[in-house]
Amino acid sequence: MRPRVDRAPNIVAGGPLVTLAPSAFRRPAATYRERAIFRMLSHIDRQILRSWREYLIEPALAKLTGRVLRRTGPRIAVLGNCQAYGIAYALKLLDPTATVDHFSAIGRNYSDIGLLARTLATYDHVFAHEFPPGHVRNGGSDVLAELLPKAVFFPAITFAAFHPDLIYLLDATRGNAQLTRPVGPYHSALAVFAHRRGLSVEDSRGLFATNVFDALGYCDMWNDSVRELLDFCGRYGFDLSGDIMNWSRRGVFMYSTVHPKAFVLCDLAKRLAERVGLPLRNLDFDLYSIHDLARSEIFPVYPGIAERYGAKGSYLFKLQNHHLSAGTGDFMTLPQYLEACWRVYDQSRPEQMSHPRIERWLADDKVSAWLVAAARENRSKGLQPVL
Repeated sequence: MRPRVDRAPNIVAGGPLVTLAPSAFRRPAATYRERAIFRMLSHIDRQILRSWREYLIEPALAKLTGRVLRRTGPRIAVLGNCQAYGIAYALKLLDPTATVDHFSAIGRNYSDIGLLARTLATYDHVFAHEFPPGHVRNGGSDVLAELLPKAVFFPAITFAAFHPDLIYLLDATRGNAQLTRPVGPYHSALAVFAHRRGLSVEDSRGLFATNVFDALGYCDMWNDSVRELLDFCGRYGFDLSGDIMNWSRRGVFMYSTVHPKAFVLCDLAKRLAERVGLPLRNLDFDLYSIHDLARSEIFPVYPGIAERYGAKGSYLFKLQNHHLSAGTGDFMTLPQYLEACWRVYDQSRPEQMSHPRIERWLADDKVSAWLVAAARENRSKGLQPVL
């Protein structure tokens, strides 16, 4: 006999059909106000509230109700920038019984450094990126280190060899705030130079050619990038020389100069686990990996540069999209990207588009003249990439 289907919404939860009355979906106004206030809190503010609930309230309720807590392993906190989630996720895979919480030290927070330190003190292990004052009230990571000696600070992975043209523009008229758009905070040094030098969008496409990359040293940054990463990680007591060799065997391992792929963060998480004596689970990480940073902007690896490393490149720029379930997101070809750049740069003053590399090129008459000539010559030869 076919079961009767009510008009009210139904939920199937591994058992009989549960019918919810429409009134169950009508929430009092106070609840909406509370949710609005909650949404105003930063990620760290919300995580602090969630952490205390996990630490104090849930165990107490479990004792009263007899419920068995599923997470019985160590409590681990990971505090940091956009790479911190990937580290936290990998640590959870290494020990599924652990409680692993991610605290995002991006943007401003209502909580102060003292409350954050007291919250993190409830964890068995705390891993943190360094962060400057301003993200959390009354101090940065240096103050946190004093308040929480057990915190293990670890490096953020940066690597420029795949994306030597990627720069950040700091707006001197707004306290060095980043100039964003059209692809988040990522800008092409060649595009900015071309605009400031007065080249057209069509001429500027001629700069994105291998002969220009070679002349600027864009294809010869591998050794310097490896050395810089090893030196930086060495300050924290981590030797990633073997890891970098393994990463390079997998091809391009960065989405941008500051966004590594998931397997890179997994390897760094293993080093953190080793540092504090956590067990290392032998599993296929790729089977469970979440490419969280792929939802953000992706800067392409130009073909002339990718070929130098035995990889396949493109000129396809990916825009940020953190809600993949609502849509597939947008991409830009090189012509589209440059046209979008010109719309942004046309509304900006030179001091809002300043970068040391750009200033050097503009100040050197020979370099500046050569780049302009190369752009126009490449255009006349049809060396204008589309993708």
